[in-house]
Amino acid sequence: VWIAQKHCIRVLFGDKQAYLDKFKTCVKARPYPLQALNEDFFQQEHCKPLFKEHGILAMKNLYTYHTFMEVFKTLKLRYPISLYEHFNISSRKETTLITTFPANNFISRST
Repeated sequence: VWIAQKHCIRVLFGDKQAYLDKFKTCVKARPYPLQALNEDFFQQEHCKPLFKEHGILAMKNLYTYHTFMEVFKTLKLRYPISLYEHFNISSRKETTLITTFPANNFISRST
């Protein structure tokens, strides 16, 4: 999914003119040592600046973002109560959650 997202970002927001100019030059127009194409010619455009410029979250960050949003909503609204009861809130500070041993459920991964 991550590779597909990167490809879509390059297609939508990438530098199309630089991509097209790369293939316009003839081999004979380049000096002899540069006629053989190396890995620099086939290197793709970096996606991180495109994600940052357009304010798009990467796929691997979307899970963390939505998990935190659900936890904050649950703690603020105390709804659903069945999920809220699973959180151990510190008696000294209401914004601190006390974690138990690590597990692979929603509560443990979100704290």
